[in-house]
Amino acid sequence: MTAEEFKAERLRLALSQGAMAKRIGVSLQAVYYYETGKRKVPQPVALLLECQRKRVKHSMAEYRRMMAEKGSDDAD
Repeated sequence: MTAEEFKAERLRLALSQGAMAKRIGVSLQAVYYYETGKRKVPQPVALLLECQRKRVKHSMAEYRRMMAEKGSDDAD
């Protein structure tokens, strides 16, 4: 994961650097370093973010499926 991808993911999640640090269990300084490219994003951090992204996509897909089964127009 590149510095740009890391920052884009944080912004997609609408998190501050501090909130992102707390979510992934690193220091605020580490988040800053990842985003500026001063430190490479560790593979476990990249995998964690990827898993969270997939979980959110899966949750939304499941929600839409359930709403479609109910015949609701609120699936979006």
